[in-house]
Amino acid sequence: MHRRAVLALCGSGLAGLAGCSSRRESDAPTGGTTATPTPTASDAELAVELDALGPALVELDTDHYELVSGGDRQYLVLAVSVASGTAPSRSALSFRFDGTEYAPRTWDRIPARQSEGGDQYAAENGAGWVAFELPATGDAGDAALVWPGGEWRPDETLRARLAAASPPLSMTGWTVPETVPLDGRSTFEVTVRNEGEHAGRFVGAINATGWLPHRPVTVVSRRVAPGDSESWTVGGEELTLVEESLSESVGDGDPDVTYELVWTGGSREGRVRVVGAD
Repeated sequence: MHRRAVLALCGSGLAGLAGCSSRRESDAPTGGTTATPTPTASDAELAVELDALGPALVELDTDHYELVSGGDRQYLVLAVSVASGTAPSRSALSFRFDGTEYAPRTWDRIPARQSEGGDQYAAENGAGWVAFELPATGDAGDAALVWPGGEWRPDETLRARLAAASPPLSMTGWTVPETVPLDGRSTFEVTVRNEGEHAGRFVGAINATGWLPHRPVTVVSRRVAPGDSESWTVGGEELTLVEESLSESVGDGDPDVTYELVWTGGSREGRVRVVGAD
């Protein structure tokens, strides 16, 4: 039998406390308000696409995912690749919004994969995602990703989303399976409704305790159209017999794992029993 572990929602310092916070609010925009890119000439042409725009980012702490958010912030993630020329450094990129240029966000912890992107952008690989912490609202008429010798302007739809506050999203469903067979994989069902007039992104993270030590499971990120309610399946983790002593818990009727989904609106928990395979 495994005792239920309660995951506290509390702030944490730079190093982080094991088993502590899964959500914290950002203070001042990290990395400074005004960008100071390295003044070097560049002949680069960059291909830029929207990866995600939402109310939070996810970082990986020692043994859990941490949600970084703030009511007066929004977080823009762009997928950037070099189409031609010499790749600019990450520090040479900035995003212009509401008359100010913002440097790429620096990370207190390890950045978890944002949306569907891969690695962070770096000149060495010539591609990746880059994140910006911006004010929650502002004039987006002149918004642009800027680098020495070039810029990329977002389309009208994205400018409208940048200018407006993040729409109100409500998580109306969170389903955790009662049982998972040994060597099977946990999965979750999430339902989110967007009550706003613009598309919005639900951002969350799932952590777990029990069966194995306290650990991160997965990042939850989904774009939801205005006025829509969307449900989707989120893949979890494989529950294997990593220690022979755990075999006594299989099918004993007691909960083995507690999963916690943390998002900007709060948190929800669910408990799972590991049972023998049919």
